[in-house]
Amino acid sequence: MHLKYLFIGMIIGGMLISCGGNKSSEGDNGDSMSISEAVGGLKNLNKVGEAAKDWEKVQERLAVETPRTNDEIKAMFPEEVGGMKRSSFTVGEAQMMGVNSGQATYSDDGGKSVSVSIMDGAGETGASMVAMYAITLAMETEQQTESGYTKTTKFNGSRATVSENTYDDWVNSEITTLVSDRYIVSLKGSDLSLNELEKVYSEIDLKSLK
Repeated sequence: MHLKYLFIGMIIGGMLISCGGNKSSEGDNGDSMSISEAVGGLKNLNKVGEAAKDWEKVQERLAVETPRTNDEIKAMFPEEVGGMKRSSFTVGEAQMMGVNSGQATYSDDGGKSVSVSIMDGAGETGASMVAMYAITLAMETEQQTESGYTKTTKFNGSRATVSENTYDDWVNSEITTLVSDRYIVSLKGSDLSLNELEKVYSEIDLKSLK
């Protein structure tokens, strides 16, 4: 099944579930909310269809690429970022699924820490995962909670999912983005605001991700 029709089907299903569960006791206001949500859903549906069409050829190209080696993945992680030293490192844990990735954790003496992960989208499985994420990024989504928010947005010249949540005097943040139409890069910060996490991201050398 082509990506375009797969994701259009997924979005339509999500829209139907959303509309079915959206009931209001405030008369016409509930109906107008349903129309507004449906319009927003249709806009996202168009974006998904366009993104899926664009990504079919990219996925085909990535599927025949060779994933980076463990040593190449490891070299992507600096020994220190944002004044935090690398405290742990893992690589190659997903190779059984035909995907190569790495993850490193950085921390300081004050309790701040950040987890950085890089997944290579080369190979059939990796290409499918990257394509699915890229199409998700094409949608304009936002979720607000009492503690914070999660949304898709423009970041560093690309699309990304970002979030920030505050609990009393503690803040957590996250950035997940696509680099060079191949690598999914994710940063999760503990006791770091989104602005602070963006600065950490800028210190990571992603020029080798091609």
